[in-house]
Amino acid sequence: MRRIVPVLMIWMLASILGGCLDRATEVPLSVSNEAVPAPEGLSARVGDGRITLHWHAVAGVSVYRVYRSVDAAGNSQRLAEAADTSYVDTNVMNGRLYYYSVAGLDEDRLEGKRCLEIYAIPAVYSIIINGGETATRSTSVVLTLSAPATTDQMVLATDPTLAGGVWETYAATRNWQIVAPDGIKRVYAGFRDRGGALSPVVSDSITLDTYARVASMAISPVPRRYGPGATVHFSMHVEDNERGGAASVSFEGFSLREDLYDDGKGGDATADDGVYEADVHLPISIRGADMTVLGDFIDRVGNAAPQLECPDKISITDPPGAVELIGAVDSSTTSITIRWTTSQEGHFQSYRIYRSTSPVVSETPVQLVQELSDMAQTQYSDGSLKEGVQYYYRIFVVNDLDETAGSNTISAHTFDAYPDPAVLDPPSSRGSTRVTLSWSLNGATDFREYRLYRSTQPGVTTASILVTTITDRERTYYDDTGLDLTGNTYYYRVYVFDLGGKNSRSNEVDTAP
Repeated sequence: MRRIVPVLMIWMLASILGGCLDRATEVPLSVSNEAVPAPEGLSARVGDGRITLHWHAVAGVSVYRVYRSVDAAGNSQRLAEAADTSYVDTNVMNGRLYYYSVAGLDEDRLEGKRCLEIYAIPAVYSIIINGGETATRSTSVVLTLSAPATTDQMVLATDPTLAGGVWETYAATRNWQIVAPDGIKRVYAGFRDRGGALSPVVSDSITLDTYARVASMAISPVPRRYGPGATVHFSMHVEDNERGGAASVSFEGFSLREDLYDDGKGGDATADDGVYEADVHLPISIRGADMTVLGDFIDRVGNAAPQLECPDKISITDPPGAVELIGAVDSSTTSITIRWTTSQEGHFQSYRIYRSTSPVVSETPVQLVQELSDMAQTQYSDGSLKEGVQYYYRIFVVNDLDETAGSNTISAHTFDAYPDPAVLDPPSSRGSTRVTLSWSLNGATDFREYRLYRSTQPGVTTASILVTTITDRERTYYDDTGLDLTGNTYYYRVYVFDLGGKNSRSNEVDTAP
């Protein structure tokens, strides 16, 4: 009895359920509305790990179903529903073939007709200009294009929308012309595979650079006179702050070239700022005064800038050592002989002797006495001087760069002799109140003046009456007037005075008949 009861209960439950199922309406597993047309214009745009689908809207449809399969046998699986007319499938693998179709849903969510399948293969697409170079000086470049093997066509343009481009057969390389002016040039590329799927637009850029120019140069410190081995800072600023170039300076007349850098080292203040600099240790092999510094620059793509002449001149010199003036070893009324030590200058050019009548002796043309080219000569006799005058001398050593070094200053006198006496002629052109006197010319180099003295007694001296003073050496006569020759006899002498105050007297003459 215990076993009969469970069996009976199961039979009764099955009868009840069976009756309910007989009265239920059967609902199919897949319901469609053939009145909803298939979406048109399904297309795919492929990219790296993604496929983007687009289609045209269907009237009355607000939701679409997207189907995908990995073969052409029609084994599509529902992938997603989209409320828009596009869908991005990111659950894909590059290089794998995918098939897609789309159907619209009506307001009762009944599915309409599916569109025809299309296929697409996600892949990496790229374009590279001149192998990845960042700049070029040529308007002719080579494009390297990368796309999967199923790619059929490509389009190239200079506009991101590919406007102006023309579809052409895909090729891995393509010659291309970029156009002036200089600047960043970008090329865009699009690809289409055999199934009509479009790639995303890819691009690459390159800078067209067809010229180089040095904007300015500078040299420091100032003043720009340096000795061999000194450290000098050179800087060069190039137009447009071009980086990655090669800059250098050279010295006119010398083959040596010094490089400048834009790496933040060796005197360059800031790396990669387009200012090329260097602290240069001047070689001892270069010497020159007011030399021209030339700047050269070649940019990263090989454009050579016109050579720039720096507005600042530079002198690399080693001034000579001075000699010592020992003093005057001889003198006469018209000459002084001076002597000095021998110069040890390795680049000796000459001695320059300067003379002045004041203690300040300078390198001026008016004070230059003589220039001597023999380094072994250490004595010079300076002639045509004035008698009894104190002179000051300096001697300058001159090297091959016309640099000079001055000696100490010495002074010396020419000998002050008594002037030669004048010869007074007998009076001439006598009248009752006047008489004309004349005398010989004095040739003393330190001549100062003639003084004519008169007395009514013999023995005329400088204490007698001074008739006149004549400073013109060439005037050797005088008319003495206001006399009384009828009752008096007059006596005369001429005294010659030199610059030192020494004097000599002439013979004495009188007016006696």
